[in-house]
Amino acid sequence: MTITLFSREITYGKKDVAELETASIRVQLIYDKVLFMLHGHLPGSLWDAWIGVPYEIISSLYKGDNDSGSVFQKWIQSPSGWKCIGCERHCLEPVAVPDGDTSGPQRRFTFHNGISQSMMLQAVIWSMYENTLLLQPYLGEEAFLSEEDLELIAAYFVPTYMTPEPLIELSKPSKEYKDKNIRVYQEWISAPDLVLQWNGGLTEGRWMTGVYVDHSRFAGLGPYLKDAQGKRTYMQATVQ
Repeated sequence: MTITLFSREITYGKKDVAELETASIRVQLIYDKVLFMLHGHLPGSLWDAWIGVPYEIISSLYKGDNDSGSVFQKWIQSPSGWKCIGCERHCLEPVAVPDGDTSGPQRRFTFHNGISQSMMLQAVIWSMYENTLLLQPYLGEEAFLSEEDLELIAAYFVPTYMTPEPLIELSKPSKEYKDKNIRVYQEWISAPDLVLQWNGGLTEGRWMTGVYVDHSRFAGLGPYLKDAQGKRTYMQATVQ
């Protein structure tokens, strides 16, 4: 399906908005639940290698408890319904500067865009989902993920792995995300093609839907066109 727009405005049906409003909050709670578990069980060295951001900094990525901004979830309206492929939250980690160091301009913060951490979390959640289904008869009420959690993940999350083999075995197309020594592979989900004609120009790409979540509350839609180079053109959302 190709959508052609002549202004930077895209219309959503009330039913879709209502679904995204409810689903985004529930997805956010899954992020937070799993991140909290990882923080409590991963050794510090493994946390640093996988996540690379102190918990008190990255937790605001998923809880929305930092007043400097909101979580930005990325959704696709695929042929099988709405799917969340990850989230982002730009955040700053303070950097300690030794007293008396005057060797030059000092960086006071390390910038984290939240993308690689989000993809790692997606892979962990999907692994937990598959293993819980496999072992469910033996776990009983001891399972970390509840029946409601499993239903939510099945409905809205996308298969995401640390190796490409599971997707290759299923003959599923995939997209690779890499950052430093971390590689994550996610099933490629088809998104509607979008052609935007405005200001005398033409921009082609895929229609993506950003959902803002702030303090575990739905905070609005941020649709955008993503072109072949990954550049985003943000648009205005209207509800009909």
